[in-house]
Amino acid sequence: MKASMILSPLAFAMAAVLATSAFAGKNPPGNPPPVTSASGSSATVTDTQNNYDNEVTNEGTQNNALIDSSLNGVSGNVGANVAAGDNNQQANAAAIATADAAFVFGAGSAQGNSAQASITVDQQGYDNTLTNSGNANNAAIANSGWGAQGNIGVNAAAGNFNQQKNDLAIASSETAYTAGATVDVLQESHGNVTENSAGDVYEVADGLGVVAAGRGGSHNPPTQPNDPSEDPVAQTPVVNNATLYSSFNDASGNVGINIAAGGGNQQNNSLAIAAGCSACPSGL
Repeated sequence: MKASMILSPLAFAMAAVLATSAFAGKNPPGNPPPVTSASGSSATVTDTQNNYDNEVTNEGTQNNALIDSSLNGVSGNVGANVAAGDNNQQANAAAIATADAAFVFGAGSAQGNSAQASITVDQQGYDNTLTNSGNANNAAIANSGWGAQGNIGVNAAAGNFNQQKNDLAIASSETAYTAGATVDVLQESHGNVTENSAGDVYEVADGLGVVAAGRGGSHNPPTQPNDPSEDPVAQTPVVNNATLYSSFNDASGNVGINIAAGGGNQQNNSLAIAAGCSACPSGL
């Protein structure tokens, strides 16, 4: 089992926290930087996650991801990633821009045009092969995030090929006449093969009940299925559990939570905010 946890601090330019094999870039080739004015404001998050041509075979493996009694009473921008399994991709990204023309350029400076916030997310997972035999994948968030405030992004994944994202882009300009916020999300998952089974199951009566045994056991199938002298190792079918309980009570602000168990899951939480006081109705 592989597990990791990352906490990202508040970022005023660009903060990106990435899980294994994830890629995040600001204004990659072919995507020109946003146009800004003297007192305008722009915040951009551009993220790409690719996961393909992977092959995983699990026999009797247990993947457990747990966030327990954590992040209680935190404030500000908090990003947490917890992953168990293989080829999981998780990320928390934040871009915050603010412009105060009077402070930067002095009184009487030119008025800015706009405040812009944009998020572009591209998640692709394809041509992956996953075989589970008697696996148990459990992802849980318990007793966490109580009283949290601000922007909270939490990802928990157990299994394989899970892709999860939490993105935040905020742009604010006190003198902007217009404000625009955009979110562009693309998720693709195709050509994947997943096989879940309990192995080569047979039943043995042991006087106390019936147990199922299969691939991954330490004994061969009995020649007499009802012979109590045989002692096979119990083998259960694949079980995927994703649980969220007793968490994030009394939380305030923007809270994004992703929790996944199994294989090939793609999840995304995005928030883009643009604010310009000159664009606000009178009296606000």
